[in-house]
Amino acid sequence: MPRALSLRSFLRKIDVGSLDLFVLVCESGSMARAAESGQLAASAISKRIAELEALAQAPLLTRHARGVRPTEIGALLLEHAHAILMSVGNLHMDLAEVAQGVRGRVRVCASASAVEQFLPADIASFLRRQPDIRVDLRQASSRMVAQAVHEGTADVGVCGPSDGVLGLEHRPYRQEHLVLVVPRGHPLARLRRVDYARTLEFPQVGLRDSSTVQQSLAQEAISTRRVLRRQIEVDSLSAMCRMVEAGLGIGVMPQGAFRALADVTPLRAIPLADAWARRELRLYAQRFADLPAVARRFVDQITSAESASPQSRPP
Repeated sequence: MPRALSLRSFLRKIDVGSLDLFVLVCESGSMARAAESGQLAASAISKRIAELEALAQAPLLTRHARGVRPTEIGALLLEHAHAILMSVGNLHMDLAEVAQGVRGRVRVCASASAVEQFLPADIASFLRRQPDIRVDLRQASSRMVAQAVHEGTADVGVCGPSDGVLGLEHRPYRQEHLVLVVPRGHPLARLRRVDYARTLEFPQVGLRDSSTVQQSLAQEAISTRRVLRRQIEVDSLSAMCRMVEAGLGIGVMPQGAFRALADVTPLRAIPLADAWARRELRLYAQRFADLPAVARRFVDQITSAESASPQSRPP
């Protein structure tokens, strides 16, 4: 039985260029097409594949009438090769940014509520003071925000409290108030405030994967022994407004997000009177003290900006 290579020996023998060619062959389905696409001789590609097979100690491709396809171990290598090449691509991009003057990166994962209300202005303010920093912002549900911070794919998470954030450190970020969004001719449109229970007689537009808000709405329906009739689910708050405007139901969203859309929609927002409709958004990290220096500066600046944000005031 062949002796397995040590990790260090394996790292010294593996070749990223060969992995790239192996992926090209698998995606092309034949050596000839891969050679044409990669502008290389087919014999050169065949030699690189043979070197990978010697390293894997197993055949990676099987020939058939129309070309080649990966063997079982070849499919495993293909999966890892995609991840490796993506990491190399990210490394190339990061090195290029450093050469161009970019001196750091903050990875932020945030809920739609935070993205559509507060973060654009806060990030813009941060980048005005730190122009050599890049902020990578990804929008996700509260559950996915917490998962990204736990797994380390985000330095900082921004969302409301949920079960998923257990074990993470947190700091206060902003206060928001949920409102009911209705067409101006709707039976509830003349109210100044409304209990959510009263809205349950009408079809509603839901926000897909917005775990904390949707859980609150579902819990209120259960506690009042009513049925939450979700007519349709959408992926963004702006899409929710368009569906409400089209008469497909009424919706619940943060007041600050509605204010940002108010100029382009004829809808009306009615503050919810329920205590749970006042919510706190928080910043989450595995440990704030362990964050990279640039991420700590980001956290410090956007938390100090809270008192200056008009959207943090209650309605």
